[in-house]
Amino acid sequence: MKFNSFLILLLFPSIVFCQGYASISGKVVDKNTQKGIPHAYLSIPSKGFSSETNTLGEFKFFFPKIDLDSTVIVSVIGYKSFSKKASAFDSSSVVELEPAEQLASVQGGDPKTIIKEALANVKKTFPVYANYQLGYYLETVEMDKLGFVKVKEGIIRIERTHTQKNVDIEPEKMKLLKSRKYEWTGQTAKLNGWGFGNGAAIVTRSLETSVPDYLDRGSINDYDFKIDSLMTYFGDSLVYSISFKPVGKKVKAGRNGKIYLTQNSQSIVRIEYEMTPEGIKSVIKGNITDNTKIEGRSVKGYNQYLPMNGLWRLQDTKLIFDAKFEDKLEKKFATEATMTVQFMANESLRMGNRSAIQLGEELLTTENFARGGKFEESFWGTSNYLIPTPAMLKIADKR
Repeated sequence: MKFNSFLILLLFPSIVFCQGYASISGKVVDKNTQKGIPHAYLSIPSKGFSSETNTLGEFKFFFPKIDLDSTVIVSVIGYKSFSKKASAFDSSSVVELEPAEQLASVQGGDPKTIIKEALANVKKTFPVYANYQLGYYLETVEMDKLGFVKVKEGIIRIERTHTQKNVDIEPEKMKLLKSRKYEWTGQTAKLNGWGFGNGAAIVTRSLETSVPDYLDRGSINDYDFKIDSLMTYFGDSLVYSISFKPVGKKVKAGRNGKIYLTQNSQSIVRIEYEMTPEGIKSVIKGNITDNTKIEGRSVKGYNQYLPMNGLWRLQDTKLIFDAKFEDKLEKKFATEATMTVQFMANESLRMGNRSAIQLGEELLTTENFARGGKFEESFWGTSNYLIPTPAMLKIADKR
């Protein structure tokens, strides 16, 4: 007798087992609109495991089989959280999140002082002991009318060995565990020289080891701060936001943004921003080659933190750069391109006495990622990753 594989998927639960791990998959949607919610976070906070949805709201979440009785929490700022035992996820795996109520903010005080106190409070709300994270790194370049012309992916281990008692220990180092890249060579040649030698070093920085440069002691006075009038929920916590903007146009790499904090513990939940036109010029400027002119259009990003085992950890960082490129001499081409660099944490756990990264193993550049073959899901094994969108999958045919 022949069986329809599609019917089998519908009849049996979506939990998959392999190599001591289980996985659940599906989609997170807005209950009212039924549209997918990007960057919704799935986690088992008591164990330190996490994942998230892609830009379409789709997810796949691997975790040890021993944790099937643990509760999976789905959360995103502005929505009521959803929680259910991992073993109870069914074949549909469609998680509907209901928009959370917005409340009038009752937070008082000087906003700049509040931000300074929240940063000082990081040593209480973030781990001060040696810890590590395993996470997924994604770097893409998308060109106007062509789609994705470069995709780099990797699984990275980050160790943060800095503690209050051992300030001389190297605060952070990372190792590449697995990687692949796809490149439409004829098109990416036009953008040669644009990008990072090691974008992973930027998006894996966490608050316990590195305060954002625009909020450190030397720069925080370059910004005005204002407590926003409304607050909402993130998980079970009420959160309010403080907006910030440069005091003037001359602030280097100036940006407008928001910092979200929990009302009770003043823990930093999220930082998001977009650079001012003047700030963009200080980041994206000049020529990337003798013949190619570059003009920055926008720079924006965010840092998202998630509670794990009673402390907050880096969960997700994303930077997006938009620019226009033009051939200066022969005017053969003019195009706009978007570069995205992102890190998503999968495991956030306490580290033992010894490092798992040996001398000479540290990731120093993402330029040497291995050339990828077919876009196969099995490549990642039991590591969590962002499900590629149909637009991204096309890059495999353009190499």
